[in-house]
Amino acid sequence: GAVGRMLDMLERAGAEGRTIFLAANGGSAAVAAHFVNDLVVLNCGAGSAPPYRAMALSDNVESVMAIANDYGYAEVFSRQLRAWARPGDVLIAISVSGNSENILRAAETMKALGGRAIGWRGFEGGRLAGLCDLAIVAPGARDEYGPVEDAFGVLSHIASGYLTMKRGGQLHH
Repeated sequence: GAVGRMLDMLERAGAEGRTIFLAANGGSAAVAAHFVNDLVVLNCGAGSAPPYRAMALSDNVESVMAIANDYGYAEVFSRQLRAWARPGDVLIAISVSGNSENILRAAETMKALGGRAIGWRGFEGGRLAGLCDLAIVAPGARDEYGPVEDAFGVLSHIASGYLTMKRGGQLHH
């Protein structure tokens, strides 16, 4: 299924030393930051594979605010990707509605730069699916953002746990 394909994409990105970028707003940005923590910390030194390279694009408040002020909020992730992303990198674009303009632009930018985009979406999925190589939807009642964000958190823990154990690492020290 889609989750298995996502795990394969992330595992391959890690093995090739590619960067996994995450773009998200609000509570989903907290999920993105937590997923980066798990990818980097749990996998640092796990087995013989290189550590995962991961970055949540919402974590650099100074860049986000400067881009929002100078170019508009719709550009906060795409402009950072133009500076950091390289062909073969992977973007996880997280949007509960699937219609956040800054997330849509991030997916378009990643594809234009020769990278791959994975969409995590909620509700009915929105427009994000059409811009991604792979899309995962966590359906939910309209305007119930919390349960969808919770599902994203579970998905991130499944992914980080799987990737850690696949490399021979342990989840608890």
